[in-house]
Amino acid sequence: MNRGFCLQHRELCPACNRIALRVCEYFEPYPRVEAVCECCGYRAYDVPMKLDKETVYKILDKLSKKEIGAICLDDRCGSTDVIKLLREGIYAEFRCLDCGAEWNSREVKQAIKKVKRVLKYIRDGNYLTEVLKAQEGECPLCGWDIGHMHEGYLVEIQCYVCGYHNEYKEEFPKELPPEDACPQFERAEETG
Repeated sequence: MNRGFCLQHRELCPACNRIALRVCEYFEPYPRVEAVCECCGYRAYDVPMKLDKETVYKILDKLSKKEIGAICLDDRCGSTDVIKLLREGIYAEFRCLDCGAEWNSREVKQAIKKVKRVLKYIRDGNYLTEVLKAQEGECPLCGWDIGHMHEGYLVEIQCYVCGYHNEYKEEFPKELPPEDACPQFERAEETG
């Protein structure tokens, strides 16, 4: 993963209870966070979704159905009870009668175009971070504005349009350092 420039700050480590957790917020290629404790070695980071040709073809098939209004835009709903609100040439607007989601064919066509660009990179064997780019709240694969969830300081991406998702992992140390280790990092005060 391309590391790039990060915004750094220190937080309380959930493992050793010292203010030794170096949290790095990255904005390239998409918003994400990595954290490493400089005392006990605790790590937290995200793992991008594995994308191969078959997965991308399945995503394109699903997006094509959404473009013509065969299924709801929102994977969390998945309804086929969709009505066409407007049709002008190749442009159409849809509404799901179960969840109320509204979308238009032009927006889905843009998402399909972005996913197809990723498919080209998979075929050529290039590094996917060259194309999996997104601003805050966008899906790195299809570009849909989905909003990012935050689990503690980690960024979770779950796209309900194309299905892209990342995983975040935590690695706890096998053994915590002794009490007198890492004197340069302040311990959190015990409440009582």
